Amino acid sequence: MANTDWEEAPAGSGSWWETAKKVGQTADDTVRAAANAITFGMADRLAGYAGGEGTDAEVKKSEAARERSPVASVAGDVAGSVALPGFGAARLAARGGGTLAARAGAYGLTCAGTGALQGAGNTYTGELPDYVKNAAIGGALGGTLGAAGGAIFGRGPATPRAQAPTQNELFNAKQAGYGALGRSGARYEQTALAQRGDDIERQLLADRFHWRDSPGTWRAVNEARGQAAPGQLNTGYGGVVDPANIDFIVKGLNRIPKTEATQVDRESARVVKRALNDFIENPPAGAVLPGTEREAARAATLAANARGDYGAYKRVQAFDELANNAANTTGATHSGLNLQNELRKGARTFIKEKGGESPASKAGFIPAEREALRDFVRGNPTTNALRYTSNALGGGGGAVGIGASALGYGGLAGASGLARGQDPETAAAMSATTSVAAPIAGLLLRRAGNRRADAEIQALRDVIARRSPMFNYRQTMQPGTVPGAGSPRAAKGVRDAVALEILKQRGQQTPSGEDEWQ
Repeated sequence: MANTDWEEAPAGSGSWWETAKKVGQTADDTVRAAANAITFGMADRLAGYAGGEGTDAEVKKSEAARERSPVASVAGDVAGSVALPGFGAARLAARGGGTLAARAGAYGLTCAGTGALQGAGNTYTGELPDYVKNAAIGGALGGTLGAAGGAIFGRGPATPRAQAPTQNELFNAKQAGYGALGRSGARYEQTALAQRGDDIERQLLADRFHWRDSPGTWRAVNEARGQAAPGQLNTGYGGVVDPANIDFIVKGLNRIPKTEATQVDRESARVVKRALNDFIENPPAGAVLPGTEREAARAATLAANARGDYGAYKRVQAFDELANNAANTTGATHSGLNLQNELRKGARTFIKEKGGESPASKAGFIPAEREALRDFVRGNPTTNALRYTSNALGGGGGAVGIGASALGYGGLAGASGLARGQDPETAAAMSATTSVAAPIAGLLLRRAGNRRADAEIQALRDVIARRSPMFNYRQTMQPGTVPGAGSPRAAKGVRDAVALEILKQRGQQTPSGEDEWQ
């Protein structure tokens, strides 16, 4: 029997009290519908067990809620259905080529399973034939609507397109490029390389680099001028200068130790490497020996490509380390539930500037790439909404967060029920239902946010890897760049409609039981 004391509005409250009670009741009805959609009908069973009234009583309350708030109940159905995973329909359709038949088959199959679970889960008669019958009805509805939705809204077949190279592929491309460069038949006048050494010396002195601070750098300058130690490098007068000789000089610069004491030496070495790189890519007039012009042109291309692939390799390596460190941190301290936050923190540190520079700019990331990282750190409305809602529902993981969500929202639902005049048993059952639904919804939203953040960071990684000669070559060989139209999320929306159709059956049930060259 309802507690009529709560039915009396406070003095001077007027109609706002009645409005507040209706709003609270509508919210409860929405949460009840969402909880049953998420749990395939298990929320009523759990609430009945926790409240001591049994499943039948909770099912009747759900039916009453659906009659009292049909629109709010449908909204709860949609919210609960959206929180359910897609069960791999998009991937299955893609594996089938993304054709009309593949989309229809993949979404039809997964939606049939969802519909069968909803149909059976929302049956409470205790009779096996009823469960089988409703599972069959749900599966048929799900399969039919899912196939239609997948065919219409699912992602179509992608046109062939070049794949972004991996870190290992870029490294191997760089190795192969420099290897081919070393074997090149290009030949250069020794006097031209010696002149380049003199030019480098003047540039170093103008930049205030002295041989006392940069012994490794000045050794390379002398080698370019033909003053190498006997037996090490034949670039002296009358020697044969080829790309392998120049590569030998560069390798010596790369072996300068990376210590604080050698910082100036390494900075000046970059000046030399750039100059030697330019010598091969843009030989001065008269530098190429007659008869080797074609090989020199090929050497210029090899040098540019190898340098570009190496730069891309270093950028992708830095980016992969950022993502891997975030995954390792969240896996060790947050049971994998805090991936989005760790990725954002890692990206924020990577682009944080000091003295006009950041780790990202030092690693060679161009302004557009750094701006894309800033956008990732800030998040977009959808990502931020998922994050904030998940946090509010205790989706951060851990017994404390989940427990606080269950107790907090469960207690709020119970108190709201008492305030609207519900009897204590009903309020307790509503409290139990909400305490189960809130943390489940929070965890599901957190997982959705993590998947979204991981997909965004992988997309950024691919953008960075595409700024490489290796990708340009792949694109030349396989020029398609635009994937098929459509959206797995839009197709999944049709599956959500399936859940609504199945959930409507509840009103019909009668419960009766339970850097190298850069």
